Amino acid sequence: MLGFTMIELLAALALAAIMVAGVAVMTNSMLEDTRAQQAALYQSQLTAAATQLIQQNYSALAAAATTSTPVVASLSGSAYQMSTYMSSAMNNVNAYGQTPCLLIYGTSTAGALQALLVTEGGTTIPDAQLGFIAANAGSGGGSIQAMNNAGGAANGAFGSWTVASPNPAGASCSGTKTGVGHVASLIYYNGTQAQNADYLYRIAVPGDTTANTMQVPIGLATTETDYAACTQTAAIAADAASNVVICQQGPTSSAQWVPQASYHWREPVADYASLASVAVAAQGDVRMTAKTNRAYTYNGSTWQALAVDEAGDLALGNAQTLGAACPTVASGTTLISTDSTGRVLSCNSKTGATWQAQAEINPQTVAADTDCAIAVGQAGATDFVCGTTPTAAAYDSTRGYYASVVTRSVPVLPANGAISVYAWAHLQDAYVTACPSTPKDISNGAGAYIVLYAELLDLSKSGAAQTIASVVNQSSKIVADLANVSVNLTHAMPLNNGAGYAVRLTTWWMVYGGADSTSFQPSYCGTGNNIFPLNGVVTSWNINPLY
Repeated sequence: MLGFTMIELLAALALAAIMVAGVAVMTNSMLEDTRAQQAALYQSQLTAAATQLIQQNYSALAAAATTSTPVVASLSGSAYQMSTYMSSAMNNVNAYGQTPCLLIYGTSTAGALQALLVTEGGTTIPDAQLGFIAANAGSGGGSIQAMNNAGGAANGAFGSWTVASPNPAGASCSGTKTGVGHVASLIYYNGTQAQNADYLYRIAVPGDTTANTMQVPIGLATTETDYAACTQTAAIAADAASNVVICQQGPTSSAQWVPQASYHWREPVADYASLASVAVAAQGDVRMTAKTNRAYTYNGSTWQALAVDEAGDLALGNAQTLGAACPTVASGTTLISTDSTGRVLSCNSKTGATWQAQAEINPQTVAADTDCAIAVGQAGATDFVCGTTPTAAAYDSTRGYYASVVTRSVPVLPANGAISVYAWAHLQDAYVTACPSTPKDISNGAGAYIVLYAELLDLSKSGAAQTIASVVNQSSKIVADLANVSVNLTHAMPLNNGAGYAVRLTTWWMVYGGADSTSFQPSYCGTGNNIFPLNGVVTSWNINPLY
């Protein structure tokens, strides 16, 4: 019997249809497996980047993360971003369109961090694919499955770990927090775990500058001896004192381990002449001469002593204050400095260890004292205008004169110096009753006298010991006239940091012939034949401290 019957043909078509459907299902399953495999590889790469992020920022993350509030790190655009540790070609979503988000929480163990690298949004992944992805996502791989998981816990592949509440703070990177149908990888770090995957590369790694960057100080375990011979120039090591040493040309012009305590401070030489034979000298280098212990700097062409400027002047560069305390130094050593004006100062132990200048006269610093005082005056007298009130006139029975005293304080001298005093006393013994007329004698011919006594006082002393210098002058007898006496007193004074100095001016006078020496009223005929009253006894002065 030849050919196929209709029944046989229909049976063949049915079998072919079943086979096509099976192939379609198989093809679709293979495509889903491939998609899941790509998602697993993507998660594995992200986990490696997230681990690096946590390790390199551990201190800051440990300080910021808590058990309830995480530090959130997205792929990019956040303070901590995983893209720093990945290729810039990486997509920002996985094969299911889900966005990665790293949630870094603190734990109950001090210093320990527990992070979940989760995915957000995109297409919800069925449990079957989630299991495959978790199993192939590398270390810590897991997921949030729907089956038997009402609480939304995250579980590791094959039950390797469980986090009952993977995101207690509800944080997210995309605005949609993670949940069922998403991938989760667990990362735990406490700061002490081995980082066998981290290496410092000797050559450049394109796109990854951190591969050539040390994140912690380098410790050099092997020590070398200073100035010992070496062979590998430019090699870096440390000596026994932890100073960095470099294998380079040393003082003996051979390769040695040369200390690098300071870039420009170089090895000492025997004396100044030896500086000329230094093999390598760079501008700014400084070397000491062992013979004189003096420092020299190289200016690019010659060696120049420090503190000497280009003009050969000594540039101290200090600004001390005259009279201020200076530090105590060893015997046989003298400190030299300058003040803000350029005055040379030395530390003088004789003045109680203070900064003192050399011999000079400088009257500007301490102001002069110029004024006068009226001992016997009267209303309306304008011949003297004084700002100082003396002591009241009192009779001195020892001398038979009346006396009045003025005491003027002198500002404390900032240095050894001198005090110069010029003082002048005035007595008027004449009056008129009508103008014009010849002046009459207040003393009725008996006469009048005036004496001026100036003393320089050291207020740190007492009694008669206070007077360290004095001068006196007396007028001759006057009748119906006036008398002026003056004194000059200049005396060298040591620095007095205690009570200071003072000038005391004592004026004695007497008008005889029955006149009242404390209230006599002299006068004269002035403009328009008017009678003008005069002051009877006046003392004036000018006191100049010099140092």
